[in-house]
Amino acid sequence: MANKQEMLLMALAVKQGLIQKEQVQECMDLQAALQEQKGMTLPLLQIALKKKYLTEEQASNLGGGAVDVPGIGDHVSVQDANRISIFDVHKEIGQGGMATVFLATHKASHRKCALKILFPKHTKNAKFVERFIREGKLLKEFECESIAKGYEYGKAGKENPLYFMSMEYIDGPSIQDLLDRDGPFDEQKAIYVITEAARALAYMQERGVVHRDVKPDNIMWASDGRVMLVDLGFATMIRKDLAGQYEDETCGTVQYISPEQAKGMADLDIRADIYSLGATLYHMVVGELPFSGKDSMEVMAKQVMEGLNQHTLKGGKISVHMHYFIEKMMSKERDFRYQTAREVVDDITEVLEGAADLQYNPAADANSPFQFNLGGDPHASQRITKVGHSTGKFQPISGQSSGRMKPDGSSVRLPGQSTRSGGSNSTSIRKPVTAGGSNTSGVRKPLSKPGTSVRLPGKSKKLPPIKKPGDSQRG
Repeated sequence: MANKQEMLLMALAVKQGLIQKEQVQECMDLQAALQEQKGMTLPLLQIALKKKYLTEEQASNLGGGAVDVPGIGDHVSVQDANRISIFDVHKEIGQGGMATVFLATHKASHRKCALKILFPKHTKNAKFVERFIREGKLLKEFECESIAKGYEYGKAGKENPLYFMSMEYIDGPSIQDLLDRDGPFDEQKAIYVITEAARALAYMQERGVVHRDVKPDNIMWASDGRVMLVDLGFATMIRKDLAGQYEDETCGTVQYISPEQAKGMADLDIRADIYSLGATLYHMVVGELPFSGKDSMEVMAKQVMEGLNQHTLKGGKISVHMHYFIEKMMSKERDFRYQTAREVVDDITEVLEGAADLQYNPAADANSPFQFNLGGDPHASQRITKVGHSTGKFQPISGQSSGRMKPDGSSVRLPGQSTRSGGSNSTSIRKPVTAGGSNTSGVRKPLSKPGTSVRLPGKSKKLPPIKKPGDSQRG
């Protein structure tokens, strides 16, 4: 059944003499039949186009071009892209909500690049054009290995102009591509992606910019191991002076936006991106979205009102550490989240390094009761060696690793980097083993038990064992 916007468009077409009432009724009957018999939902305007009752130009001009018509003007062809004379355009490699992306070569420099061209239907909207040009400027100004480098941007042609920007071509999939292909990530890979993406957000935060659309589609994993943040189309300056004010529209993708974005608050800051990064982490390790619904409004309401599914978080599917990180990043109150992107990296590193220090290795303990059984009981040996390795959760990285990881999980050695352990790259974090069967009943950082070794600044201390009734008291 046609919605109000469709009926408005068709009424405008009838009023302008572009289509007859009988033709509109025929299109409506066909739309209803397709829905009932085949479960297909086609916009009324697209049916009129297929029946050749309207041309694409007539459809796009309905309402003075102010109405967004689905399927009209939301794609750029390779032929059209070649109108931008400074590039050789090879092929289309992607399409987002506002632009088509091509693989191209800059003729003067012979540099391979990704060429992004704004949809024709958006060129008449000053706000969309402004956003697009702002993204081109930001990418060109930024110098961060975790953000795609921008090159040229501008407008080609006076009549039916094309707004474009070129940027570093990233040879690798998006996180969404990997989720679609392989399903949920193991925690080691997920943590690597999230901490590297957080470094990009930290760079943006230092320059007073909030991304506003962090999601798996906008995080790329290059074949050289870099995790790259892309698509700064919604990025804007952080404005603390707008506290208490609200925007006319909500930017971002509803499945990942923060509660304050869903409310339309104008004073967004990096904590909104941290929430979205947490939602991305949830999707990566759980394999499903944190919140879903029958439409965008229902999902947005859940972002504001509902808590995360505790059965999923505590059901043993993820580790207690991962539970803690997700809950911290996705707190409904932004004051309870990590306050900076750098804090995300530092805290994750601290928690995981602390977990590594607390691991008990029976083979290294001369007093371990297991030592009596290891020689003749293969099952005892298997119990020990399986701890922490059968879950797909945190595992240690080799001392020969650079700390940079490829999408297939293999490590990348950077040029000129020492192979000795300890010569770590600044982008690396340790990924220790967690014991199997971790208790996920809470989200606090894991606590040490009596008798467990803990690391304190500059020294280590062994906690005394619990004394039982009847034990002798020594002075």
